[in-house]
Amino acid sequence: MPSPSTQVAGELRRLASYAEPLRRHRIITHLTVAATALAVVVGIAIPTAPAIQAGLQQASRQESILPANIGEGIPSGEAILLDFPGPMDRSAVATALGLSPATDVSLRWNVDGSVLTLIPAPRWAVDERYVVHVPAGTPMADGRGLAADWRASFTTQAAPQVVRLRVDGVADTSSELPVIRQEVMASTGAPDAGTSALSDDLSADASAGTRIGLTFSTAMTAAATEQAFRISPSAAGSLSWEGTTLWFTPNGRLSAGTRYTVTVAGARDVGGNLLGGDTSFSFTTRELALAITVAPGIGQRGVSAAASVQISFSQPMEIAQTGAAFTLTDAASGRAVVGAVAWSTDAKVMTFDPTAALGAGRAYAASLGPTARDLDGNPVTISWRFTTVGPASVASPVPAFPGSSDMAQYALNQVNAARAAYGFAPLVLDATISAVAYGHAADMAAYGYFSHTSRTGVTYRQRLTAGGVSYGHSGENICYLGGASVQATLNWCHAQFMAEPYPGGGNHKDNILSPNYRRLGIGIATGGGRVYVVWDFTD
Repeated sequence: MPSPSTQVAGELRRLASYAEPLRRHRIITHLTVAATALAVVVGIAIPTAPAIQAGLQQASRQESILPANIGEGIPSGEAILLDFPGPMDRSAVATALGLSPATDVSLRWNVDGSVLTLIPAPRWAVDERYVVHVPAGTPMADGRGLAADWRASFTTQAAPQVVRLRVDGVADTSSELPVIRQEVMASTGAPDAGTSALSDDLSADASAGTRIGLTFSTAMTAAATEQAFRISPSAAGSLSWEGTTLWFTPNGRLSAGTRYTVTVAGARDVGGNLLGGDTSFSFTTRELALAITVAPGIGQRGVSAAASVQISFSQPMEIAQTGAAFTLTDAASGRAVVGAVAWSTDAKVMTFDPTAALGAGRAYAASLGPTARDLDGNPVTISWRFTTVGPASVASPVPAFPGSSDMAQYALNQVNAARAAYGFAPLVLDATISAVAYGHAADMAAYGYFSHTSRTGVTYRQRLTAGGVSYGHSGENICYLGGASVQATLNWCHAQFMAEPYPGGGNHKDNILSPNYRRLGIGIATGGGRVYVVWDFTD
């Protein structure tokens, strides 16, 4: 009779013959067990195998203290067959088999009890290394015991992962952003093709007119993956597939200057395997361009009849559309002023030069219509008035706003950017309403109080009426900040307003986004180390 070590050597050779079929992912994996066995129990979790003992011996040389690797990339739903050297004591095998990590499996024997099928319930964990164990002495049907202790290991298939993400401009898919993928560097300094990590932000400058593509490493269950898809802040859109890539196409433009997060946690592939690796990704859309300064100033009087009109933007503009969207009209007659538009080399400053001098002592309305666009396609609008100097000039009841005309325009742009993001038409900055707002801001700054009602008990509605403003709907927001610049105050106040719930039942954000309003007056004043701002809204 051969010695135990000779038996073991023979069985190792037999086990090696099964390695290649395992690597080919056959539906059922066969493992031959002579002085060995694998581990599982019927329908329950199997305890973790004990610590690895000394390896098998051949003659007097130690082969290995590690379990033999009997397969790699085993499909998660694949069953495993154990071929024993003869009929086994089925109850004893069920008790003795060990599997680490513990996994629920079921056992199925052939007729004579010499072949055992291990069926995962419902599947093996992906990206997992399993160690199976049959201890020496496990009884056979004839009462003999297996001659030696045996261990072996196998690894399961990789988990499905998101391997590519794209942020595409819907209007120009030919100029899609490159795939954002950072390779993990091995110790040699070369990329390790087996591992990768996606950057935290796909793009810090994504177009607001975009779609998002997620490419998976394998075919996914469409319904489960679509159900798992989330984008925050929420955006309405549609999902579609191109092979293993899931595309999300928004119904409209995303909000400018906003960080979006996309998640697909819980998605499964067609084999039912849970998505692994990174499941949450983010990108930030470009900031909306703003008209930050205008000349002549808002409500400015005594402007030279030879003056040009100029608008400075925070970002480059689409010059053809924006130039065509600009109009300058005589406020009294409604007649358009003929002229030419010129741009700075960085496309941030637009200058309109009238063909002939403007009329003396006349009011003019300058307007940048809704077809004006920045380079990302976001609409940028602005309207204001000024009056030229001359004999026919009539003194305006609107006071000048010392040092605040640019900031009033800045505040208007904040309001209109918020309205555009919610689909509402822009408001027009009204000089008469601005005079009323400025009067209240200056009074609060001078006397150090903060209220919609003035020191003399006058409400904002009464102030508007006294200022000669005709209106149906109206509203007022007020805010102040100490120890900050005017621009910093406007930024802080606007952020506080937009953080309120919407609809809010009459809060500051409701005023900003109300469809009932068409005109806005802005008053800015400083006093006592504070900046006071008043926004008066009317239809």
